[in-house]
Amino acid sequence: MESLQKTVEKIKKLQIQGANAVATASLSSLKKYNLASKNLKKDLYFNKMNRAFKLLSQARPTEPLNQNLLKFLQHQLKINRQLTQAEIQKIINQSILYLRELVKSNRLKIINYGPKLIQNNYNIFTHCHSSTVEEILIKAKSQKQKFKVFNTETRPLFQGRITAKNLIKAKIPVTMVADSASSFLISKTSGKNLMMDAAILGADAVLPDGSIINKIGSFGIGLSCYQTKVPLYIACNLLKFDRTGIIPIEIRPQEEIWPGKPKNLKIINFAFDKIPAKFIKGLITEFGIIKPIQVRFYIKKYYPWLNKI
Repeated sequence: MESLQKTVEKIKKLQIQGANAVATASLSSLKKYNLASKNLKKDLYFNKMNRAFKLLSQARPTEPLNQNLLKFLQHQLKINRQLTQAEIQKIINQSILYLRELVKSNRLKIINYGPKLIQNNYNIFTHCHSSTVEEILIKAKSQKQKFKVFNTETRPLFQGRITAKNLIKAKIPVTMVADSASSFLISKTSGKNLMMDAAILGADAVLPDGSIINKIGSFGIGLSCYQTKVPLYIACNLLKFDRTGIIPIEIRPQEEIWPGKPKNLKIINFAFDKIPAKFIKGLITEFGIIKPIQVRFYIKKYYPWLNKI
């Protein structure tokens, strides 16, 4: 189980980050683990697979994409228990391949829909590091759109630097601001040349009411966009749907903010926050650009199993 455990640790330490990367790593790790378990007795195989599902699911509590895919696989394991172990392992392996292709296909669709929102001479604001948002911007650049990107440094782990480096590599003009400057930049007070035309953020989870969970600082960005009438779009695979609507906000280690902090100082290092649906102009999904209020409809139509397992 060493390979799977290493994957879990890398996810916890953010060496693997981003919903798509976490889900892909989990599926790859499970595929290897499933294939390596062919000589186990059936009961032991079931116990170990369920343990693997649990470990990968709990590695990041705010990752419904990963959790939903794992639930799908666990459901396949459960409903096929009467089959031989070889048949079950084959079904799990085929299901993993299907889910990997689904995630990849959805991502490509989202990347193709996103550039439609970007016009020449736009100033686009983004936050943290979303590989999907990044690819939308790169795709728009490849379509000869001329625009500038403004992004946050994203403390305390500076994921915004990843975004900035990758966009610069793609020859997209980028300006970075401190997280605490985001609201001011989006506001009209920052000046005519710094007015944002749109904000495009990623999401770790989409909730039934169309609100989303994303990197800490996203609420303030959403509020600023709402008050300044800057359209805010969320690039989000609907497989990130969480039917409970209740996402536990991860508290990261204090040391990420201040290594060697004073002994009696308490630090709360929130990893995520919530953007209310009313702040969001639209969700860029695998089904096109939809309104937050339409989330339930699309889940019911295309992913009814998300409400059942």
